[in-house]
Amino acid sequence: MGKLTKAVALCNNEVALIAWDVDGMIPGCLGFDVTRIYSETGERKRLAAWVPFEGQSNPDWKPQDTGVWPIQKTFWRDLTLRQKRDKAERRPDNVRVRYEIRPVGRIAPGLEPVTGTPPKTYTGPIVPLGYLGAAVTTNEICVGSDCGDVKATFTNGILSGQWLSHIFKGGWSSGATGQLKKKIATPGDPIRAYLSGDVIPTLTSLIARADCDGGRVHLALYELADTELVKVLVDHAKLIDIILSNTSADDKAKKVWDTENAPARQALKDAGAAIQDRMFNNGHIGHNKFAVYVDAKGTPQAVLTGSTNWTATGLCGQSNNASIIENKDVAAAYLAYWQRLHDDVLPSPDPLSAPTTNKQGAALRAANMKPFPAKMASGASATMWFLPDTKQTSKGTVAPPDLADLFARVNAAKEAVFFLVFLPSQGGKLSVVEAALEAGAANPDLLVVGAISDPTAMPGYAPKTKVSPVYDQGHVHVVQASALGKGDIIGDFEQELLKLGHAIIHDKIAVIDPMGDDPVVAFGSHNQGYKASYENDENLIIVRGNKALARAYATHVYDVYDHYRFRAWAATSPGEGFSGHLAGDDSWLAHYVSGTKGDIAAYLLGEPLPKPAAKPLKHAAKHTVRPKTKTAPVKKAKKTVKKKTKTVVKKVVKKTAKKAVKKTAKRTVKKTAKRVVKKAKKTAKRR
Repeated sequence: MGKLTKAVALCNNEVALIAWDVDGMIPGCLGFDVTRIYSETGERKRLAAWVPFEGQSNPDWKPQDTGVWPIQKTFWRDLTLRQKRDKAERRPDNVRVRYEIRPVGRIAPGLEPVTGTPPKTYTGPIVPLGYLGAAVTTNEICVGSDCGDVKATFTNGILSGQWLSHIFKGGWSSGATGQLKKKIATPGDPIRAYLSGDVIPTLTSLIARADCDGGRVHLALYELADTELVKVLVDHAKLIDIILSNTSADDKAKKVWDTENAPARQALKDAGAAIQDRMFNNGHIGHNKFAVYVDAKGTPQAVLTGSTNWTATGLCGQSNNASIIENKDVAAAYLAYWQRLHDDVLPSPDPLSAPTTNKQGAALRAANMKPFPAKMASGASATMWFLPDTKQTSKGTVAPPDLADLFARVNAAKEAVFFLVFLPSQGGKLSVVEAALEAGAANPDLLVVGAISDPTAMPGYAPKTKVSPVYDQGHVHVVQASALGKGDIIGDFEQELLKLGHAIIHDKIAVIDPMGDDPVVAFGSHNQGYKASYENDENLIIVRGNKALARAYATHVYDVYDHYRFRAWAATSPGEGFSGHLAGDDSWLAHYVSGTKGDIAAYLLGEPLPKPAAKPLKHAAKHTVRPKTKTAPVKKAKKTVKKKTKTVVKKVVKKTAKKAVKKTAKRTVKKTAKRVVKKAKKTAKRR
């Protein structure tokens, strides 16, 4: 009989990722009971669960716990570590926890019963559970943003969640999305605070520091429209120097630019802020989102960077990251880049919304063509790249120096590559997506896990073609951001909202060997594709050797990936895999004991990756039990249609002239198909 042998946990400031090892099948196993244990107090709290067993229903989406509805996987995200699910509130950070995992099955004589479960809130019979073996406990983790000399924070801006769908019970009409837009734009609204996580205080912390200590903050921003953040800047206008670029054109003709930033731009000017308009108003963009804190003595001390635009959707409607780096050398490099941007004066259009042919100057480009290294705490190091860094002012086919560096690191990965991107390029070509896939193809033992926001960036995409939102090749797993639509509803799940704007995943992250001794994390504003390097103002920082930072970013990547994987499978393979209910037997466990479903857990546990299946597993990441269905005769009928169609066409071709062949064959095929399928459906109904 199989048993649990070990477990591991890692986290960032929002969620924890847990994995455990099973050395064989556990007969009768219906899942795992997972308990969070607080180190300081000893408090024990089972993880919340929402998906019931077959024969049960949870229509109001009320939580039970894993003592009632156990986890049918060997790895899990603790989403309620900071975020409550019964109300839009958050738990405090800077706490230490560990996890206890124990297998459960139907209660039987001799088994220790599972006790202390919550009151029943669902319909259907209770499934009493008992423990099938001993527990394993993870390592202790500290839930917070501190990663040495880097503070890493992440938004909770995934909108395609059941908790949000159940708040707006009427469905996602234009009225409901309008209400949500209003809530995320309103300072102090609980949903805004819930979705933005710790990112708002992270973005404003350097300004608060300047206000307290008498320093200054130098900012380079792309989008600036959030009411709360604009007010912070306006209220501290005398303490900031800001380079503000233009936002996109608002009409298809691209004649009116920057309407989103215009109100904040004018408010800052009216407040007397030192502001420089950096207006491209064309395909080039000033895409930076960084700030440098300079102390009262004029010494640069800290940098804020990441993917988060200063807008309500950037804070609440997208997955994003924002990190503060407390390092004088890093801060000095960013300040020097800020000054180069400031010196690269672009002609201002009149009016500011008019299109231009502005591009970055040769001096700026030349100065950016080299890396800027820095030593960091505890033996870690940083390499900074500032963009554009090419002589050519439009996208080329030669790898720019920054991406040549990043791609070489991806290619040298020993164990794993994790990534999140928005839209680096069509089909992921000439980007970190292609680099990761090539590394995975060259090394079959390399785990690649990634998620992409835009469908046009998925591997294999070409114009006028439909590409699958799931890419599985061996140990390479890439998914597209997806939501449950009307045709994807299973079990007690409800229709979800995918996005409020254009981006869904807005992170630009690559993490290499996060569980190793020499991990690499690449982040900043850079979309990690050629176009950004050739044409945009961007920044990219590559940190090597900071284990805590690598694991925090890897946790974020996996959090986003795992959320969208189930939804992507539901979109591409409706009716296959997860039925919306937990399996009533132990069949779900087989793929985790041996198969590609165990490769992520194996990597986190430091074990060799299992041999991949001969074909990608077309299941929806929950368990492999197929829902009961009466459509088998219909499927069989479709095969019959194909066979009969070929026979009919051959006969018609022999007897009819070429013109008549097409018409006659077409009519006959349609009649045959309708007749056979109709007959099959009648058979299905009788069954």
